[in-house]
Amino acid sequence: MARVLVADDDHLLRWSLERALARDGHVIRLVDSGKVAADVVDGEQYQVAIVNYWASEPTGHQLLRRIKARAPETHVIFLAAEATSREERQARNLGAFDFLEKPFPLASLKQAVDRALLTPERRRGSRGCCSGCEWQRPCGEAGLARLPAVGPGLDLRPAAADDPPAPLSGP
Repeated sequence: MARVLVADDDHLLRWSLERALARDGHVIRLVDSGKVAADVVDGEQYQVAIVNYWASEPTGHQLLRRIKARAPETHVIFLAAEATSREERQARNLGAFDFLEKPFPLASLKQAVDRALLTPERRRGSRGCCSGCEWQRPCGEAGLARLPAVGPGLDLRPAAADDPPAPLSGP
């Protein structure tokens, strides 16, 4: 299966994730801080890294950048006790594959890991979208440009802020 790094300061959470993911055949490495995680990713490669968003020294964002700089193919799943939608969006824009708010059902985390491990051709966005997403980029013009035409004159690209609304017409 896959090599998975779990970096969180909560001992019980690390233990639970190790048991659940190891049952699925994954090889798990547990660390209790962002500093240890940063040292580990310098010398080892992982397919998935599950990281506490609020890690300190380095911060979750710094750790994400470090992981992506050394192994861009590693998917980072952030866990956060509290986070705003702005913080989630910022993490995703920096390259996070998924963002789960604690407490979360264990099944949600296992699904996120499973999605991260799908081949790039079959991977769906973290919201289960069109599967036309580019690497670590949400849908938008890149993904929509590859969608088949649905009808004459139908433009699925996002509208610019100053575009007038499209007229509605029916049969």
